[in-house]
Amino acid sequence: MIVAGGGTGGHVFPGIALAEAFLSLCPGGIVAFVGTREGLEARAVPARGFEIDFVPSGQVTGKGLLGVLGLLRIVSGIFRAVGVLRRRRPDLVFGVGGYASVPVAAAAVLMRVPLFLQEQNSVPGRSNRLLARFAVRVFAGFEGAVKHLPQGRTERMGNPLRAEIVAAARAGSTEWPPEDSFTVLAIGGSRGARAINSCVLEMARAGKKEGKEIRFLLQTGESGYAGVEEIVRKESLMVEPFAFTDRMGEMFPRCHAVLMRAGALSISEAALFGRPCVLVPFPSAADDHQTGNAREFCAAGAGIWMPESDAIPEAVRASLWSLAGDRNAREKAREASLSFARPDAALETIRGALALFRPDGRMKEA
Repeated sequence: MIVAGGGTGGHVFPGIALAEAFLSLCPGGIVAFVGTREGLEARAVPARGFEIDFVPSGQVTGKGLLGVLGLLRIVSGIFRAVGVLRRRRPDLVFGVGGYASVPVAAAAVLMRVPLFLQEQNSVPGRSNRLLARFAVRVFAGFEGAVKHLPQGRTERMGNPLRAEIVAAARAGSTEWPPEDSFTVLAIGGSRGARAINSCVLEMARAGKKEGKEIRFLLQTGESGYAGVEEIVRKESLMVEPFAFTDRMGEMFPRCHAVLMRAGALSISEAALFGRPCVLVPFPSAADDHQTGNAREFCAAGAGIWMPESDAIPEAVRASLWSLAGDRNAREKAREASLSFARPDAALETIRGALALFRPDGRMKEA
């Protein structure tokens, strides 16, 4: 199997989860990745022991020079991807989204290699909307995505999560941590979010001044870490900053609630641990897909969401304190969050794909 795509953690880590599931169901099978040198996959995939090939790709946005250059990179990437597929000879290609998936998926279609897609968000990304018409089957993380994708060939399975984080949740880590200090895990996505970093620092300052403190575990992003760490140290704030970790299975059990953007993978991981969420969707996300994610998750009763324009520190802090002060409300949100989780999504997605093959490795007749 070839896993194609990446860019951010929201695409890369579901791909890794699918690779793990494929190998667990197909002992002796082979998985390789294809992505770009600029994406997170360039570091995260080799760190997991998988091979990766790189192809050029780009975003085709606007009508100017950047759009033309993006298109040229995609065309170049398709030629490069054809060479990769000829060398690797995969039985199937799994696209996990991001513009890095487009050249490989296009090459798979040209070479008649069965193409499968995994869509993480409630509103499908542009690349998956384009490629879905050529895919054998599309597996969606959110129910909201199903209506945007080919009917009869799309199924909601949930978002694939890495085996280690599923194991951590099943080992009892869904229980609440000690109540001596209400703790919030604040996540701005794999690259961090300046707005969330700033909001957390302001809330920590207010809590220190009023003697009513919340402890924060803050993922700052690589670019924001140094500045946040210096402020926390100088002002002695109850904030534990870290730039990035792919070991979220160790972070969620330490918190009572989560403050974060509304990335599909982060929501799916928080649900796995039954953590109530205060969601602040990234307003510039493509097609406003994070707002769609937030609405679907919060409609289940698993938390609240607010647009970034309303997410001033006072409002966010009030929402967090409402969870801190009402154990019953927090428990109801926990149950709703757990009900949203799909811990076996990776395995079920791969099973769904493999079920379409005959024992000789050929696709079943439609």
